[in-house]
Amino acid sequence: MSGAEGQRRGLLGCLLLSTALGCGEAQSPVDLASPPLADLAQAWPQRSSSVPAPAEPSPVDARVDALGPEMPPRPALIEDPIVFGATRKGEMAAYSLKHYGTSSWQLTPRQIVLHFTAGSTYASAFGVFAVDSPNRGELPGTCTHYVIDKNGDIYHLVDDTIQCRHTVGLNHVALGIEMVQETGVGASWADQQILARPAQIDAALRLVRWLQATHGIANEDVIGHAMANDSPFFTDLSGWVNDHSDWQSPDVLTFRSRLAPPP
Repeated sequence: MSGAEGQRRGLLGCLLLSTALGCGEAQSPVDLASPPLADLAQAWPQRSSSVPAPAEPSPVDARVDALGPEMPPRPALIEDPIVFGATRKGEMAAYSLKHYGTSSWQLTPRQIVLHFTAGSTYASAFGVFAVDSPNRGELPGTCTHYVIDKNGDIYHLVDDTIQCRHTVGLNHVALGIEMVQETGVGASWADQQILARPAQIDAALRLVRWLQATHGIANEDVIGHAMANDSPFFTDLSGWVNDHSDWQSPDVLTFRSRLAPPP
């Protein structure tokens, strides 16, 4: 993304911060100062120019290889990373230590949490996630791994191996997927709009099937934000709980029914 485009999105995000997102709490005033250059360089994992020594396959690689032709196809992703460099990783590690007892920004996904943005555009969501602004008085700011627009475009904002603040109590174990949708008359109504929008829901199903197969995540571990407090993985050492209602249990059951058999 060009510098001009990044500046445009940052300013647009600032203008639209008054729109409450489904994944986070009320947003604080933001500081639009440019992030450190070291962070800009780490917005996305970089490959070393040197030739690495042969390594053992990772569990994810081994799983993908084992599935072979049964591996769901990788959906088309639009890579649009937010800056998640050393500063934000350090903030995430400190948050993880306080809330989960482990000082780490790294993620091994065990669940997938569905959200909707409570806003009308992808740009408004990107603007909030890109600005590392305190939430509930703590850094890092909220973010999500993927955002699916109404037209079915899938944006990849944060690598699957990095924790994002999208769900209290589950950030250390869960990938977050946001779907662009206004709250309207209520959360269940908003869920139903997504379920009835072919391009968006088909993209969501393709993405979730692929993530399930890639990371070994069962259907019952695809949950909604409204279900997070009841997850067997839920923990928060500070006593925080979720108060969001996006993706209610009956709507998630409908979503699961459209998925392929669990990997």
